[in-house]
Amino acid sequence: MLDGLTLDQLRVLVAIADAGSFRAAAARLGRAQSAISHAVASLESQLAVTLFDRRGYRPVLTAEGRTLLGDARRVLAQAEGIKARARSFRTGIESSLDIAVDPFVPSDRVAAALGRVHGTFPEVAIRVRTAALGGPLVAVRDRGSLFGLSVSDEIRDDAVIMEAAGEVTLLAVAAPDHPLAGREAPADVGDQLNILIADPTEVTAGIAYGAGGSRAWRVDDLETKRALLLAGVGWGNMPAHLVAADIAGGRLVRLAPRGIGKGGLTRMPVYLIRRSGPLPGPAASLLREALLRLDQDSSDGLA
Repeated sequence: MLDGLTLDQLRVLVAIADAGSFRAAAARLGRAQSAISHAVASLESQLAVTLFDRRGYRPVLTAEGRTLLGDARRVLAQAEGIKARARSFRTGIESSLDIAVDPFVPSDRVAAALGRVHGTFPEVAIRVRTAALGGPLVAVRDRGSLFGLSVSDEIRDDAVIMEAAGEVTLLAVAAPDHPLAGREAPADVGDQLNILIADPTEVTAGIAYGAGGSRAWRVDDLETKRALLLAGVGWGNMPAHLVAADIAGGRLVRLAPRGIGKGGLTRMPVYLIRRSGPLPGPAASLLREALLRLDQDSSDGLA
């Protein structure tokens, strides 16, 4: 029978596993050790399993105990989620926010904006997704994200509102031994391999980003792209903040491809994407305000 199973018993199980002993769990929960032992014994009786091997100096979770510990953590998390949602009904403060961010947007600036929300509304859970190119738009339009941060001047959709939220600076770079390295005049990159970020959606299908001919590799993330560039495989446009140290250390060099800005530098707009209509609550309003100030709060203007 599981009718008598309580959240308190599950909290005791988790506390013992995390603290390492019944005594430490009792101190953590502010209980007598005898109460902790009783709670575990009652839980084991109700579940008809032995959760801890008590033969040693410290209790050790049994195989069954390890499995049920994971279940206990999930149940407790769900219970906290129910309480948070109930609080949101009473206070009008959202229980959670969901945001999709293009990896080209400097993560420290996004973190600063999210930090403002957490400092004011610490009870609000935040889900941050990483989605390149058309990913933030699709996340907002089709998948329930409240906000998206997109780095593209090619994305438009009547189903959403797009608000200017600064810029990001891109630099054309390659390894020092790349054929394009060391050229002072703008170089023709049509026959050179270009490393591009792939759009996980169909939003930018058919749009040619950057310069270059048909020779292109597409990767899913900036870290893979950077690794290929460092290895001398192709050239590419990278966010300045991600390659500044590599350029300073001589591991990458700036290029001046023909058709890619002045000296291989381009500035791309950052857009905050959201659905039309009122925001769900004060935490969302604060997050929008903080995200729209990304360029103002940054010493480099997202550049």
